[in-house]
Amino acid sequence: MSTSEEYIQWFRGAAPYIKAHRKKTFVILISDEFIQSDHFIGLIHDIALLNHLGIKLIILHGSRDRINLSLSQNGITSKFNQNIRISDTESLPYIIQAINEVKTKIESHLSMGLPNTPMSGSEISLVSGNFVTGMPLGVIDGIDMQHSGKVREVKHEVIEALLGQNHVILMSNIGFSRTGEVFNLPAEELASEVAKSIKADKLIFIHHHQWQETLPDTLSSSDCETLIHTKHTPDDLKHLLSHAVKAVKSTVKRVHIIDQLVDGGLLLELFTRNGCGTLITNLFYEGIRVANIKDIGGILGLIGPLESSGILVERSREQLELEIGSFNVIEKDGMIIACIACIPNSEYRVAEIACLAVHEDYQRVGFGEQLLKVAELRAHEHGIVQIYTLTTQTSHWFIEHGYAETTSFELPPHKLTQFNQKRRSKVLLKKIN
Repeated sequence: MSTSEEYIQWFRGAAPYIKAHRKKTFVILISDEFIQSDHFIGLIHDIALLNHLGIKLIILHGSRDRINLSLSQNGITSKFNQNIRISDTESLPYIIQAINEVKTKIESHLSMGLPNTPMSGSEISLVSGNFVTGMPLGVIDGIDMQHSGKVREVKHEVIEALLGQNHVILMSNIGFSRTGEVFNLPAEELASEVAKSIKADKLIFIHHHQWQETLPDTLSSSDCETLIHTKHTPDDLKHLLSHAVKAVKSTVKRVHIIDQLVDGGLLLELFTRNGCGTLITNLFYEGIRVANIKDIGGILGLIGPLESSGILVERSREQLELEIGSFNVIEKDGMIIACIACIPNSEYRVAEIACLAVHEDYQRVGFGEQLLKVAELRAHEHGIVQIYTLTTQTSHWFIEHGYAETTSFELPPHKLTQFNQKRRSKVLLKKIN
């Protein structure tokens, strides 16, 4: 394929995402380590592109590395309690200075007009202000945390009004109390609270840690909670995931973790099917429900292409009507975007997993895994001890989710009468408690 053909295919592939993201609200947290690097200018170009594609943006930054440097240069050693910096009166002026230095660098980059770049001539209207009311953490384990604070309130109505006027909001990890005090706020907590308050469509963390290489493409909120309670999970990952879970369990639809070392990682994650980071969603947030007779047309439209390609066994409308009570679907804006069937056989205490399908525009966001978990829960409720599936092309995916290929499992008699030997389907089996 020529370069021009590859570009055309990429652009066509990106088109649905461009449409889907337009007028949506994204909260993006950038580590100050990356802001100080030579690669930051590339992200600035990408942020400008998102703005001109009609995406509403709130940019936040961390300041941890810059604060460490500033305190060190001034002969001050930071004290920590529960991995939180104690921002005492002596260090506070240097902390504020460090935060403002990071903020100023972002402002200068976003205000320079982007000459000699693909976004040449673009101008971004950048707004910052006292959008966050802070409050003290208080005394923890008998230690006064002083000017280390937490978010008390986000002035979401002001932020939303400015976003509606096509301004980009820039926020620092600092908050002011109603009595005029200044507090150093944890950047991850601030980003999560802002995203929740404005009901953001996406909360995006851009930074780099060694553990990012081991994270899967998708995590559900329950997966995150498992990692949080796992002994060997790094503390900084636990901290990040805890805020991600709070966000997706509240009003935020998606959380993304993107490695800052990947050039163009933000665009790859947002505008390609495979993405390049880790996507976190809340299990069930999209509205998984039991199917009804009105869903048959939507299910047929969803599974039709998979039946034509031989991935799924063909099902008639009449068969679907008989089995509709065994289906779960995910509906979005009146459209069936995913489905699965769990067909139990109480006599043999087995159930078949069938018709697992996800619309191509919504793949790689964990819907297949969510539906499979729901189907397994339904099987368990029916007293099923084993579940099986027949597949020709998706065996690896099922194996990754706890199924094992078998040649010894005997299909129930009614299934044997329907079994098409010519398909040479593999039988995959999983025991459930």
